[in-house]
Amino acid sequence: MRTLPLAALCAALVLCATAGAGTASAALSQESTFQDDNRLIYDTPENVAATLDELKALGVDRLRVSVFWKIVAPDAQSRTKPAFDAGDPTAYPPGSWDRYDSLLRQAAARGLAINLNLTSPAPLWATGTPEREDIAETFEPSAREFGLFTQAVAERYNGSFTDPRRPDDGPLPRVDYWTIWNEPNQAGWLTPQWTADSRDPSGQVETAPRLYRDLVDASFSALETTGHGSDTILVGETAPKGLNITGTTRSMKPGRFIRQLYCLDDALVPLQGTAAEIRGCPPGADAREAFAAAHPGLFRATGYAHHPYELTFSPTRRPTDREFFTIANLSSLKRLLATIYRTYAQPIPGGGRNVPLYLTEFGYQTRPPDPTGVTLATQARFLNLAEFVTARDPDVRTHAQFLLVDDKPLPGVPENTAAAWGSTFQTGLLSLSGKRKPAYAAYKLPIVLPKETIRRGQQLRVWGLVRPAPAGRPVRVAVELRSARRGSKWRRAKTVTVTNQRHYLDTRVSVRTSGSARLVWVDGSRKRVISRSATFTVTKKRR
Repeated sequence: MRTLPLAALCAALVLCATAGAGTASAALSQESTFQDDNRLIYDTPENVAATLDELKALGVDRLRVSVFWKIVAPDAQSRTKPAFDAGDPTAYPPGSWDRYDSLLRQAAARGLAINLNLTSPAPLWATGTPEREDIAETFEPSAREFGLFTQAVAERYNGSFTDPRRPDDGPLPRVDYWTIWNEPNQAGWLTPQWTADSRDPSGQVETAPRLYRDLVDASFSALETTGHGSDTILVGETAPKGLNITGTTRSMKPGRFIRQLYCLDDALVPLQGTAAEIRGCPPGADAREAFAAAHPGLFRATGYAHHPYELTFSPTRRPTDREFFTIANLSSLKRLLATIYRTYAQPIPGGGRNVPLYLTEFGYQTRPPDPTGVTLATQARFLNLAEFVTARDPDVRTHAQFLLVDDKPLPGVPENTAAAWGSTFQTGLLSLSGKRKPAYAAYKLPIVLPKETIRRGQQLRVWGLVRPAPAGRPVRVAVELRSARRGSKWRRAKTVTVTNQRHYLDTRVSVRTSGSARLVWVDGSRKRVISRSATFTVTKKRR
């Protein structure tokens, strides 16, 4: 593209840029995680391959993949466990692992890393018997059986396992990144959340934290004994919010769930006596020492995984409930976790001041199609803003996008009603028809103006990320500006060379009138990749 000299460009645009390279962001190693099980697990091999190619082109680093226990297990609808060795991956029915084997091989061929999330629904023979059949697949899952399931998955994907049914295919890829269960504080994944118990003054006892504690114990132990102890192993995977009411299927707020998971009361003091006993916690004076020794997975995990959704609100809007954790108050989650580790005199994973956070699900619900979602333009802006917030947080290790393509609406419900979309996700970068939303370009090449209104004479800060650029290679990114005046055209104002591994840029340009900014990067095939345009306002100087 032909460019004008800087002085001539400034004169033509009345928008001029400062010289010099951009300043690096605070965090330079945050991974980009992506999840879309519908497109990666349940589609045809050909469509999976096309999806993987698209995600690679978008600059994705890692795929979060749900390994649904029920899908792999034999006789999942039977209350009686079949006679098989649940810890042996070769003992499972033919074809049980095919979708995962294929995905892992295809991902490895493209250099895409994997996070396996081992989770419910569970086979009925590994669960308790609830009064309600609709929660049978999440009700009181057996920690012992889950440990055996983890063992089977871990042995299959240890890097040296070859399926005896397909010896010519050679060893399957190794997985070295694991998360245990999905949203255990949500009734859709683990029940009961609460149990009636007259021994507690409230009449209700938090049950899901105890169940999850046992699941972590069994799964973490299985990963260690199968040679995965030095892998990335994450606990938590909590949802951001919960309910004010209690009951079997009343999802728990993450703040309460985490405290109870670590056997602490509301004052962050270890539970004692009856309150401890009915929650599966050590009741004596030596509770601190006993608890930490009994549950190594809760303290030796690599970090804590969380889903800091807002879905419809700005990522900078602090939640109204202090027990909720979203992008805007990750500091509160970090303080809680750090206090827990100090209470039990346990070292922080990685040796830092805070427990590393892995944000493994995130996205924004859009209108269309959901009438309660945000506009398509707002989705793009909010996704970029959320990434700006997390990329500057040195304790955040990964930031995720949930869904490439929108979910289908519920069948039999009018699509112009919120009920059709309320229990599905329309957080994709593509509509159900495959049309790209503005968020598609925004995800590929994010841009944020941290201050969208500045006074005349101030410089405009421009932050961005060249997600698809090859890791570790310097790239050149143009900052283009356009005046708000009618008929104005885009002109290059500055070129920034980005050298950090993840290709974050943080620079400033001088502007004299209101307008818009965007980023332009030319990829390896000489195609121009263009960010969304971000508007800014220039006001008069104060006298």
